[in-house]
Amino acid sequence: MDINSKNSNKLDLKNSLLVREVLSIPAFESGRVIAGKNGLDNECRNITIIETPDGIEWLEGDEFLLSAGYAFKDKKDELNNVVYRAYKKGAAALAIKEKRYIDVIPEKMINQANQYNIPLIILPCNFIYTKALSSFYNSLLYKKNKHIYKSKKMHDKLLRLMLEDKNAEDTIKALSELTGLSIIILDSVFNLIYKNIIDIPFTIVNEMIKNKVKEFDVNKMHEHAKIKYYGYDLYIYRLSYDNKFLGYMYVVNKSPQNSIYIDVIENGKRMLELKLAKEKDKPLNVVNVNMMITNMILNSRNLPYKFYSNIKNDYGWNNDNKFIGICININHNLKDDSKSVSHQLNEEICNLIARIFNGRGFFITEENSRIILFFCLEDVISLDYVVKKINNYINNYNNSMRVSFSVSRSYDNIVDIPEMYNECYLASLFNTKKNMVLYYDSLDTIKLLYPLKENMQTSEYCDKTLGEIKEYDNKNKSELLRTLVAFFKYNMKKKLVADKLHIHPETLRYRLNKIEDLTGYSLHSSEGIFALQIGIKLYQITKNNDF
Repeated sequence: MDINSKNSNKLDLKNSLLVREVLSIPAFESGRVIAGKNGLDNECRNITIIETPDGIEWLEGDEFLLSAGYAFKDKKDELNNVVYRAYKKGAAALAIKEKRYIDVIPEKMINQANQYNIPLIILPCNFIYTKALSSFYNSLLYKKNKHIYKSKKMHDKLLRLMLEDKNAEDTIKALSELTGLSIIILDSVFNLIYKNIIDIPFTIVNEMIKNKVKEFDVNKMHEHAKIKYYGYDLYIYRLSYDNKFLGYMYVVNKSPQNSIYIDVIENGKRMLELKLAKEKDKPLNVVNVNMMITNMILNSRNLPYKFYSNIKNDYGWNNDNKFIGICININHNLKDDSKSVSHQLNEEICNLIARIFNGRGFFITEENSRIILFFCLEDVISLDYVVKKINNYINNYNNSMRVSFSVSRSYDNIVDIPEMYNECYLASLFNTKKNMVLYYDSLDTIKLLYPLKENMQTSEYCDKTLGEIKEYDNKNKSELLRTLVAFFKYNMKKKLVADKLHIHPETLRYRLNKIEDLTGYSLHSSEGIFALQIGIKLYQITKNNDF
């Protein structure tokens, strides 16, 4: 990927000729390119004759330079560096008359032309400047007029497209086919929303999306940027509406000749932004309806059989389908004053889930900042696929955030959604590792304890083992309970526990001694350790608390 190409910030060619176009003009056809061939797509807005030593200093950029070499015939050092000086001033190409004043083109000139992508062209000794200048500007004028004519036709088609009642996806497809350019729409963290690809290998498109083309730093771009990517011109646009950022649009151009279509894209972008803004909340509307149905299932144990059968029929589910629940727990690492950011992220995840299922059935609810999702396992949308998409989104959004996935057992019927809920939620209380997928079936000890959740003796046991610690913490604003949880989490390795809690080993020793004093259980005996561990697990189950 080349982000430093000479014309990386120019988004149209309607007011210029490419070097290769100049060389196709009859007056220039006798020219030979001897170096700098990678610069044949440099833009030429003017043609300038250089026959004085300081003439290069007057350049404004994008000039096709003509010279007989008179200015450098007795100045070898200046001749050696003329290409570099032209490059620094933004010149597009340098053409020199053959053996008029310069017998041999220095090797250094050739090397610089190749290094800086400045085409170095040899012209016949009898090359006529006046004919060349008039031919250049006639060709440029013709190109401008042709552009105006084609532009009018294209914009007439664009206007008709704007008047059609198409959704965002159909608009992107129509805009792509109108211009012959591939269009990719990504959300604010570079997840794919829509795409319409024309004559580009699938692998390259995947690379563009996978690599997010963020290496050129989108944070420094304003409304658009242009880079080279695998030999294609890739135009990147920020999409926004009413000061709200919507995402990015990639436009992939195979030919520099297609600048007129880029103009159409830029005008169509405004229409597209409006449609994307209008449709942004559509997935959330689906989520809200599904959430209402899910909460009915969770809170109403006596729903009629027909209620469930109608849902299954609507989504085309049959008796062979399996259903699963997954609890998505995001540790936002946000301060209290950033709760709105946490809520917004959960909305974005729900939006993503709706896009993942895209009309297929799912159930969803929220509990204690967790998102709990229930869906039918099938080939198109697997558990791994859902986890991967959400993981990618979170990592792109903020790599320091921790997301974990806790999964229920699979069930034969959506009637069992309450059981799926209990299982995946319970598993989430013990899932503390980033990006980890924890299955309820793997929690053998917890499954044995879970039936004790509503037992009065369980509550009394929790109060006996942890009550004194909690009371002490509340009274003294200490962290004994957090310390005890960390002590077991890190396998009672005191140095590691102290490091994780960012405390001195002596502070840890003091806290552990205090826990023993308050509970009467020794952390040096198997019985004491077992009692406290069971107390913590029962507390998590009964209080739905994951510390």
